[in-house]
Amino acid sequence: METAGNFGLLKEEINDLREGFGELKIRADAAELRIAENEDREIGMTKVLLHSLRMQKQLENKCEELEGRERRNNLRIYSVPEKCEGNSMMDFVGNLIREKLDVSGEIPIERAHRATGHLTGHSDRPRSIIVRFQNYNVRQRALQAAWAKKDIRVKDCRIFFDEDFTTQVFKERAKYRQVRKQLQERNIKSRILFPAKLKLFEKNGKVRVFNNPQDAAQGLLEYGVSMESPAGEPDLESTLQASGWQTHRSRNRRTPGCELMSDVKTLIDSLDRHERAKE
Repeated sequence: METAGNFGLLKEEINDLREGFGELKIRADAAELRIAENEDREIGMTKVLLHSLRMQKQLENKCEELEGRERRNNLRIYSVPEKCEGNSMMDFVGNLIREKLDVSGEIPIERAHRATGHLTGHSDRPRSIIVRFQNYNVRQRALQAAWAKKDIRVKDCRIFFDEDFTTQVFKERAKYRQVRKQLQERNIKSRILFPAKLKLFEKNGKVRVFNNPQDAAQGLLEYGVSMESPAGEPDLESTLQASGWQTHRSRNRRTPGCELMSDVKTLIDSLDRHERAKE
């Protein structure tokens, strides 16, 4: 009788535990449902953000391309001393091209002006001059003539002609400025190709091209030239994919609460079978 009483008491206690765990299971199930809903919402938002990032990249590339096309008829002149253009920049540029570059014929210039910016002292570098031609072929003639002349001077200052690149392309090309000085000291000729490729002319006649500043920073070590490796643009798409939910794990696994409830039920069923066997 004492043993039966103990089993009865144990069964009552286990029933109380089952009721308590039942309440916990209801709360855990509700929490898991909310987590699953948040996972679905987060996955959906991640997909939207990924699509937005891809569209943004496409639009940036398109804007870069359009801006480059818009500058196609432009020319930049560097290191021309300030105020030497007098009262008319267009007349100054026209005469400069005719006299210094020996370009004959009509030179249709749409507009010409200094780049935006303000001088803060006499030692500051002169602002570049932006020239827009009405015709691309005329711009090419002037640019080719300037590259062929090489040493062109205004008031004993050497000036330089180049294409009018977009801000992004200009920033990428500027990363080679210091390293080209090192290459010149080693008698290695170099040239920057569009948009921002570094071309080397080795002494043995071989030519080597680095497609971007990151590749150049690694490859130039072979020539004993050090170049700080530029930081690439952050890959936001990969970062977003890595930080997002990958699977619905919480829906497919048994939680500790579920396992404990199963163990309690197994124990009660065992006690019930034991009591029925005694009867």
